[in-house]
Amino acid sequence: MYKQYLTDGVPYQDIWAYQANTQGTLYNSEECIDQDVKWLEQEKEKTGYDTQKPEGLIRRVIETSTSEGGLVADFFSGSGTTAAVAEKMGRRWITSDLGKPACMVTRKRLIDQDAKPFLYQHIGDYQVEQMRSTMGAKFRIGDLAEIVLGLFGALPLPVEENPNKNMGRIQGSKTLVLADSPNKMTGLATLRRAIEIRDNLMGGWDKVVVLGWNFSPTIGHDIEALGQGDRLEVLVIPPDLLDRLKKKGHKLKADEVRFSSLQYLKLGAVTRTPEGDGESLSVEIANYVLLSPEALNLDEANRDKLQKVINADPMALIEYWSVDPDYDGEVFRSVWQDYRGNIDNDNDPYRVIRTARLTGLPKKNGPRRICVRVVDVFGFEAEATVEVA
Repeated sequence: MYKQYLTDGVPYQDIWAYQANTQGTLYNSEECIDQDVKWLEQEKEKTGYDTQKPEGLIRRVIETSTSEGGLVADFFSGSGTTAAVAEKMGRRWITSDLGKPACMVTRKRLIDQDAKPFLYQHIGDYQVEQMRSTMGAKFRIGDLAEIVLGLFGALPLPVEENPNKNMGRIQGSKTLVLADSPNKMTGLATLRRAIEIRDNLMGGWDKVVVLGWNFSPTIGHDIEALGQGDRLEVLVIPPDLLDRLKKKGHKLKADEVRFSSLQYLKLGAVTRTPEGDGESLSVEIANYVLLSPEALNLDEANRDKLQKVINADPMALIEYWSVDPDYDGEVFRSVWQDYRGNIDNDNDPYRVIRTARLTGLPKKNGPRRICVRVVDVFGFEAEATVEVA
């Protein structure tokens, strides 16, 4: 049965009924005139995320448990409803999720509602946790590094020179191979260490190859700045390697695993123009090169489809890109952004625009350091930096 109270002062019940959900109606609208919580009552509220909750539902939870200025935390962000509602209600918020799609949906949602500036960080040890579930509690980082080196075709160095089991050599050459830790972001510090080891370990080597799981957004710039040429190579460990190890274990062979080159971003024309008391800026993306389709967790049919998209228009795979017009080299502050689904900049919901135009920037004497960051539909990131006089 259904009870409806027409007087004030009745407390909320244990069950908060939706007027309707995606499967149908729970209560007929004529019987349930003062329905409790509406299900995604506005079309623009829908993100397409499977576990999305109505904003009205989350609003009630926040209202009954916090005051304005209070802190709200949600460690299973999903589509970001908690952060979106907390932002609208004047609460501070922290939200996190293991999945890259959830983080991308949440970020776009907050930008759409003109949220105040927020910090976006990568802080996960995904591969470590996944490997422990595969190899058991006795798993050590060195065990995984040893497996990775073997699949790359490298022979391990002597244990006295290689206590962490993360270095090997290519037989018949003076090439050193270093497998970075899965709970680290491979960046400038790792590359400098690899170069130092290359030049000093066991009399020195001609070349070092660094195999990484996760990379800092500046990795492309860092490689270029080090100026090592062919003596330094950085490759990506296949993102689906742990899944494949879990399924095949020791039956997985080296010729079944491909270590691909890094994705990278190339900028086109970047111009500064005086504008009244300030200036404007135009930044163009010239090209974006995705990881090899062979390195992605796709079946053969979808891999072929992806290759056709890459051949026709690789920049169609950009999910999001943003510009910091005054990059300090440490904290990226997004001042302008565009993303798939946004039609404010153009009428194409499937592609981002290729030229950013920033107006109303304060006038700056001397060069302006501009940084561009790109995220593709698979969640991989690339960055490019340029100084413009």
